[in-house]
Amino acid sequence: MQAYTFENADVAPFSCPAEALANLLGRKWVPQIIEQLAQHNLRFGELCRRLPGSTPKMIKQQLNLLEQNGIITNEKQTIQNTVESTYGLTPKGKNLFLIVAQMKSWGQENLACH
Repeated sequence: MQAYTFENADVAPFSCPAEALANLLGRKWVPQIIEQLAQHNLRFGELCRRLPGSTPKMIKQQLNLLEQNGIITNEKQTIQNTVESTYGLTPKGKNLFLIVAQMKSWGQENLACH
């Protein structure tokens, strides 16, 4: 049996790729981050402002997870001794966004969400 995992030291391998993906997308703010970055590449502060109720610490943790797994990029630019990070989706992330969008559509049609 093949083990499926994503890059994250605190997660054991999964026996099913769908379970591994559900675990990744089930993490707080991950689908919303992917959805926001599908619209625009964003700097960290801009992304935090677009996710009301989130905390910078939580967003940073999820961005690190997504970057480690090749789903997003973090382009760093130094401007007057200040490093600015701009996040965007990789081709792998753009493919994942299609799944997130389908999940959101299915959920809106079939689940009572608040």
